Amino acid sequence: MRIIFIISFLFQSFYALALADTTKVPIDIRRVKLHEDIDKVQSDISLMDGKKDSFINQTGDVDLDLLITDYLTRQVDEMQQGIESSVVYDHRLKVKYLSGLLFMLSGFYDGLHAGTYAAGMAPVFFDAYKKLVAADFYENELLGVAMQYPYSINQLLLGPKTVFFDNKGLLDVRVHMYKQYGLLYPEKALKTLDPFMDLPFADSVIITSAKRYPEKFYDYAAASATKLGKKIRTVNDSTVRLIVQLSDDKSGRLLFPFLHSILRNRISFDSVKSLILDDVNYFKLLVSTQIQYLDDMRRQDTPLLRMEISNMIARKAEEIFINEINALHEEADDKRFAILHGLRPEELYYIIVTGEDIIYTSSYVGVYNRMMSALPKSAGDTLLMKVRFDKFRKFIKMAAGYNKLDDFLKTMPDSTSHLLMKAFVRGLEKGLTLEDAVDVADSYGSLSDSLIQQLVQTEIKLNLEKQTELANLRGGIIYDILDLLFKSTTDSGAALSEKYHIPPPFQVNYQDLADKSGRVVQQIFFYGDKDGIESFASFMGQFINKPEWKILKNEQWVEIRSLIGKPVWIYANLPLENKDGDDPDAKAQAMLSEYLSAQGLEPSIVIHRGHSYHLKYTIEQLPKTAKIIILGSCGSYQNLNAVLSVCPEAHIVSSKEVGTRLVNEPILKLMNETLRKGESIQWINMWELLQKQFSSGVGKERFENYIPPHKNLGALFIKAYSNRISQRGEKN
Repeated sequence: MRIIFIISFLFQSFYALALADTTKVPIDIRRVKLHEDIDKVQSDISLMDGKKDSFINQTGDVDLDLLITDYLTRQVDEMQQGIESSVVYDHRLKVKYLSGLLFMLSGFYDGLHAGTYAAGMAPVFFDAYKKLVAADFYENELLGVAMQYPYSINQLLLGPKTVFFDNKGLLDVRVHMYKQYGLLYPEKALKTLDPFMDLPFADSVIITSAKRYPEKFYDYAAASATKLGKKIRTVNDSTVRLIVQLSDDKSGRLLFPFLHSILRNRISFDSVKSLILDDVNYFKLLVSTQIQYLDDMRRQDTPLLRMEISNMIARKAEEIFINEINALHEEADDKRFAILHGLRPEELYYIIVTGEDIIYTSSYVGVYNRMMSALPKSAGDTLLMKVRFDKFRKFIKMAAGYNKLDDFLKTMPDSTSHLLMKAFVRGLEKGLTLEDAVDVADSYGSLSDSLIQQLVQTEIKLNLEKQTELANLRGGIIYDILDLLFKSTTDSGAALSEKYHIPPPFQVNYQDLADKSGRVVQQIFFYGDKDGIESFASFMGQFINKPEWKILKNEQWVEIRSLIGKPVWIYANLPLENKDGDDPDAKAQAMLSEYLSAQGLEPSIVIHRGHSYHLKYTIEQLPKTAKIIILGSCGSYQNLNAVLSVCPEAHIVSSKEVGTRLVNEPILKLMNETLRKGESIQWINMWELLQKQFSSGVGKERFENYIPPHKNLGALFIKAYSNRISQRGEKN
């Protein structure tokens, strides 16, 4: 530390002398402003470390920082003096070169702020500028200098705002820069290749673009009548030629995912094309090719368009299979799932993992059961090995969400299921999003095996310790929240609420639900199919001829008000049948929402009553004022993220499998009676009372599918993480 201090002291003393020397150089009044602006940028760069000294601390490496400081202070000052005192530069040249120096410094400063330039590039920028000034003054071409430096240096010093605009060699420089740009950013360069189409490097830009960005290149190749399209067809490269062939075929986009396999001679263009009209066999080929690509990636042979095939699998899974089995949800299973006949377990697996947002609960269960029965002895580990563990976190999360995780884990040896769950919770800090971490949180609540629960908790703690040792802030937050979250399932959860400033998940105070006039306003969404009409009739049975409730009804909705106790106002649209295709229930919902808004009524409780395929319409209409949201449909647990994106603080009741009025009605009745008494909603107490009602039989089975807010671990994770990041003013 003493040596560093001495070096720093000597340098600052030297710098001070250098500044004193600059005052001895007489400055023409016409150029004073330029010198002042240069000095200002030097000062701004020096202040970037937050210290008012002459030392530029940017890298943490003292030697490198001293070098950077020398270039940006003493050497810049010397160049200023040299330009100003030169007897060979006239006023025009002095203005030109001082302006260029200012522009170089300002651009470098902006790049430091934006993170596009590293501080260590300062000497390179400065040396390049000095060489360009010398070449320009002696009327030498600038190309020789430009060829010594990368595109980032040339772009700043010789780009559109360069001071060397009148140099006769600038055109050659621009051609060289375009070549650099084209090889760095081929997907962008193709747009502006026209002026350089006949130059030798044009082929290199086209080939690089085809190999790096084949999906964008496909569009350029398809425009065969353009100058670029014609040029592309002259390039002798196997990848370019194949993409041209694909773009010329009317089924080219369906053939596109197989580009890598065709180039590797595993399959021919014609054999793929022959399968396009056979939906099922085409899907099978997509899945087998995806598995081949996963093997390629393990061999460091990254396939072109590796995301394209994943997207096509998801698209075809929906178009061919999921849409049909969803649409046939009222038909017998033999008819409903006939389209799945002949599919292998791995193909059924991909239908599941790509259909999370669209597959109905009953559709999921049907596909899952067929997938497992097609495996030898229902060996789950065999299935995951077949698909190379692709999207296995998503599969586990969905299995947990539909109450199938314990069933799946029991199909493999304990040692294997333990390894699988360890892998499930590792590496969560590496994800670009929080999806994997939320999947882990959601899944934990579905584990009934205490040994697996303990294993997951232990693995979370080990990963927390690892991230802490590595000083990985994001990883530390993720694993710390999960650690506290999983403990909260057995303790009070107070530590999680206190540390991450989330409202206690165990209760909602009555005062928080009541509006300024003291009313608790509820909005209920019903849908006009057979089940919706029956659910509405069952729902109204709670209030008809009951002295504590008053019912008002019009053609679009019903209004129910409490007459005894605290004011509880309930609004529900009528489940109007869609006989004429004009969606009367949707209109009724919209009119009710408009009425509530016009009357200044803000629902703090929202209830969805209808099938899972109606739920997206309820979510689209959710009022942001909702603090309790009850999702009474099948598999509604899968939609927590969508709900929280609208109402981030909401307490959500959801179902993992079958949503039924057998459970919905008692939940609503108990909640409304609690509110009429002016009492807060205590989820633990409420759930204990409900468990007594559903102590056996079908009722018990159905009730156990319902997840109260304090057990919605994924939702709690999102709330805690969002609060932590917002407190630090950071981004995810």
